[in-house]
Amino acid sequence: MADAESNLVPSEAADQVEVALETQAAADDGILYLNEYQYENDLVTDFARLVASPRRRGSLYVAAAIAALIGIGMLVAGGNWIKFGVVLIVFGAFLAWWSKNLHHTLARDFIEAVEADESMGGRYRRVAANEDGLMVWGKSGKSQFFPFEKLDHVLDGERIFVAMFADQGVTIPKDTFVRGDAEQFGSFLKARINKKLHIETKRKKMKAEKAAAKAKQESEPKNAKAKQRKQKKNKRKR
Repeated sequence: MADAESNLVPSEAADQVEVALETQAAADDGILYLNEYQYENDLVTDFARLVASPRRRGSLYVAAAIAALIGIGMLVAGGNWIKFGVVLIVFGAFLAWWSKNLHHTLARDFIEAVEADESMGGRYRRVAANEDGLMVWGKSGKSQFFPFEKLDHVLDGERIFVAMFADQGVTIPKDTFVRGDAEQFGSFLKARINKKLHIETKRKKMKAEKAAAKAKQESEPKNAKAKQRKQKKNKRKR
């Protein structure tokens, strides 16, 4: 009995051992973060709410205000302008309503798209992240890889992250991590964005330097010829 008790590991030490094993597993398969979830309607709505950015809503509100002001001006002008003014005011009201409910409209469209897409085999998603990008699996076994070099930006919501790759977004809920956690993953995505910006800045600088060197190289023969012509002209004057 004493020997058995001496082999017991305290709970704190057991947690450390579990963390060490998970870290080793991540190192072995290259997966740093793993998330598994069901793509339910509330997640789709959260995704739509993040995509419906303040800038997008703001542009709709501005358009609504302009349409309403022009419409009011036409009503004041009277005559044949009244009917056009009413149309513009109604159109402005519609734009304002659309801006307010934009995420609901987008969510409805996204839900229809998810239900229509049978290739992933339902709403189950498994998202794995390594140093190079995100791999997304569906229940059907179909997968799609999103390289971080094409990562445009990251939307950080209350319940989810959305990694945007051009016109495609990968949703990662914050409470369904199998490996890693939301706070670590947020820092990880931020580092990927900073790395991409650094690489893009470096590439632009190298491209500019290369263009400047080429322009200088091309201008040197022209400058030499211009100098020779000037020297010949000065000799003739003498």
